[in-house]
Amino acid sequence: MVQPRDVQEAAWRVQLGGDAHLYCALDDYTDAWRPADTVVLLHGIAEHGGIWRPWVPHLTRRYRVLRPDLRGFGRSSALPAGGAFTLADWADDIERMIDSIGSGRGPDDAPPRVHLIGTKLGALVAFELAQRRPPWIASMTLAGMLPSPSKALGPWLDEWVGVIEREGVESWARLTMPGRMGTTLPPEALEWWARLMGTTSAATVLACMRLLPGIDEPPNPEGIACPTLFIVPGAHETGGTYNQRPAPADLLRLQSRVRGSTLREIPADSYHIAATHPDACAIMAAEFIEEC
Repeated sequence: MVQPRDVQEAAWRVQLGGDAHLYCALDDYTDAWRPADTVVLLHGIAEHGGIWRPWVPHLTRRYRVLRPDLRGFGRSSALPAGGAFTLADWADDIERMIDSIGSGRGPDDAPPRVHLIGTKLGALVAFELAQRRPPWIASMTLAGMLPSPSKALGPWLDEWVGVIEREGVESWARLTMPGRMGTTLPPEALEWWARLMGTTSAATVLACMRLLPGIDEPPNPEGIACPTLFIVPGAHETGGTYNQRPAPADLLRLQSRVRGSTLREIPADSYHIAATHPDACAIMAAEFIEEC
């Protein structure tokens, strides 16, 4: 049976007010005497910042890499009880996290230049942040973006809620894994992912499922000013049930509304390309960031 391995890492807690906090892992192998931009990696539903480990070697020599657990996931605080938590709320948390750090270089410790990278829920949070146009965003990379969660996932959400309520998060993760990961990963990797996702609080995942039907399309893609890269799977259909890949036409329509953005394809039959093709995606992202 596959067990997630414990990994020693530099990390800190970002206080959000009251008892709430974000847990954030830090990977920094940059030269101590040189200015370094910051990369913030935002994960998906039923995940945490540890899913980005395969990306880290491609980024951490040149950039400080932050891997927060979004609120409700991993080692961050639980979602508030008795109320909906929205993309705007998750984005507020990340803004507070960015405000709490400096560049880490020099006596002035100027605000950092931040490159956002997001997948799935994290891509939606990154998009929400970019629409606000904070001055610290230097670029955004989306590796697994749903242009319309309500359209792509809406037909299955009631069924998925029932599975989670009856059988738990891990059963839902196993049921939906083929449509998420396609045919690339070996059985032991799929087992690892199912068990990792199964550690997430059912209350958090159910809150996400109830939120998604109300997320149609981003309200203001034309307002995004930072350089933006969409990394998308190529035109290969996955044979898995619950195919979560958005229609290519929907992705192209969204990308066309983000001025000056770039779209690059990965030959993949998965939706979660950040997980199934981490090296190819990370190399693309690093090349893009280098130009920003």
